[in-house]
Amino acid sequence: MVARVVLVNPGQAQIVNPRGRIYNRVWPPLDLATTAAWLEQDGVEVSIVDANAERLSPSEVAARVAGADQVFVTSSSLDRWQCPFLDLRPFLQTVEAVRARVPQVFVLGSHGTVRPAEVLAMTGATGVVRGEPEQTVRDIASGRPLSDVHGVTWMGPSGVLHQPDQHPIPLDTLPAPALHLLPMDRYHYEVMGSQFTLFEMSRGCASSCSFCLLKTYGPGVRRKPLASMLKEIHEAVTRFGVRRAYFFDLEFTVLRQQVIDLCHALIAAQYPLEWCCQTRLDLVDDELLALMKRAGCRLIHAGVEAGSDRVLASTGKELTLAEVREGMARIKQAGIDTACFFLLGLPGADESDADDVIRLAMELAPTYPLFHVAAPYPGTAMYEMVASDPRYRFSDASLFPEAIEGPLTLAELKALARRAYLRYYLRPSYIINRLRSGRFGLLLTQARLLTGLVRR
Repeated sequence: MVARVVLVNPGQAQIVNPRGRIYNRVWPPLDLATTAAWLEQDGVEVSIVDANAERLSPSEVAARVAGADQVFVTSSSLDRWQCPFLDLRPFLQTVEAVRARVPQVFVLGSHGTVRPAEVLAMTGATGVVRGEPEQTVRDIASGRPLSDVHGVTWMGPSGVLHQPDQHPIPLDTLPAPALHLLPMDRYHYEVMGSQFTLFEMSRGCASSCSFCLLKTYGPGVRRKPLASMLKEIHEAVTRFGVRRAYFFDLEFTVLRQQVIDLCHALIAAQYPLEWCCQTRLDLVDDELLALMKRAGCRLIHAGVEAGSDRVLASTGKELTLAEVREGMARIKQAGIDTACFFLLGLPGADESDADDVIRLAMELAPTYPLFHVAAPYPGTAMYEMVASDPRYRFSDASLFPEAIEGPLTLAELKALARRAYLRYYLRPSYIINRLRSGRFGLLLTQARLLTGLVRR
């Protein structure tokens, strides 16, 4: 077993990453915290350096990890497993700086999961951890030879070696995240506030959308025992002063009965906790939403994706606009805010489809719509379709291309996204409604975010 291990979440240079227009949120790297908790149980001296929260440069990270036996650097923490950053430079710069100070450096995240040999070559790392990291990191830190560790790609005597995939982790064996190793006072969500954390009640997804990168999660949906989840919530609220949280399950309400049981427990506990979640709009009903509202749910995130049934059907989401409209109406009736995701540049869509997206957003009137250019992540069905269809091409030749070009170029897609943001958020009716909410600080935060998202 090694003496000292450090887990690193690299810093992001800008509030909005120019490549992909991804907003860089300061959220806890929950998978690093659960990994650290397991290492602590094993008697390993472990620490976490969250350079994103602490605003540390690669050289400052390297200084912090000096003297460690092993360092693990993630390219995409849990909240970015399904939509990882497209700009790998902050991650690569951090790995390079750390390698100069530490004998063994491993890398984690979605990028290495789907492109392990390429990421190994790009980073010069000792090894690449594929898939969910907790068990594989635990095995490596135990001192086992890499040839005996599942879920790792490494450079063997005769070339790159891919060990067998790691077995999916039963969530009833996963310890509570080691929040005491994180700078908990620094995390926030711009539409909810500070004193914020992430919770994870399940891992995986029951859907198979063509655009979503699910390989890091493994197959199916695994649930955490309710008793374990409630213990984590109690610890976060009472010990760390958490007042706002995001249940980061990909489809929170697919576990309907567990959500009901959770809500009853939260109501009984009377925690000063507001929370949000993410789910499909066909997985909500009036009874469930009313209970969630009573239990502290203030915001629901949902993917709408397209503005027509034709384009929506092509994504494999198995959702109709009628179901979208019904779900949104139910959530609004329950008095819960909504954040809806719309994708521009999906295969089969053209400029008229972008107009459909904007019209649908205006009709649904979510509290916070987000308009993204669809990124063809390697490891997704959409990526494979583009690679094999001569009508489309990747916008660039990088490991993780920024967009799909076909009827529209990347520049045109970015212009459409910019137009969608401006048309929606600068409407007098929207601004007046937000002012009436009385949350003026939040409105200023939205204005700053909008500026970053529409900057050319």
